[in-house]
Amino acid sequence: MRPMLGNGLLTSEGGFHSRQRRMMAPAFVHKRIAESATVIGERAEIAQRALGDGEVVDFSAAMMRMTLEIVGATLFGAEVGDEADEIGEALTVAMEQATAALRSIVPVPPSWPTPGTRRGRKAVARLDRTVYRLIEERRRHGGDRGDFLSMLLMAQDEDDGSVMTDKQVRDEAMNIFLAGHETTANALGWTFYLLAQHPAIRERIEREVDAALG
Repeated sequence: MRPMLGNGLLTSEGGFHSRQRRMMAPAFVHKRIAESATVIGERAEIAQRALGDGEVVDFSAAMMRMTLEIVGATLFGAEVGDEADEIGEALTVAMEQATAALRSIVPVPPSWPTPGTRRGRKAVARLDRTVYRLIEERRRHGGDRGDFLSMLLMAQDEDDGSVMTDKQVRDEAMNIFLAGHETTANALGWTFYLLAQHPAIRERIEREVDAALG
């Protein structure tokens, strides 16, 4: 996974992993997470309104786009709608290449120029263009926008006061980006599929949502 995720929380180990966890912990306090709920709700409403009544859609693709826009807003404080298709395709290719490498009987080093690794590197480069652009823009303008990227850029090591390099910010952002996008979209896709198979449970959930959210 390192060619895509770098040395982020999912792939790092030992003392470096512990340091990064400490530096990133403030991004996951309850107040910060709760503030994201408003954005998530708004984006879900927009996605719902875009679906015509009785329309047949590729639900997996719809959830991928919705979660991508949510992650863009909550993680980077940015609109990524114009790039959604390209980013989504790059993520899919990068994940397919990583999965193929994990399943391979004979491990192929990422540095070998096979057709698969070349596709994977090209996909990661496409993702990097967006992530590094957002990092550069944020460093230029500064300030805390309340999103995850702000927290990464402001995080300091409690022992020596050091901050993350652009590369480390990129790696941690990519880890959370992947975790918040594809996995969430897949979970939503299967959830709604199962709800469609069990109308009584679906009705119970709808009543609970109406009661909780008015």
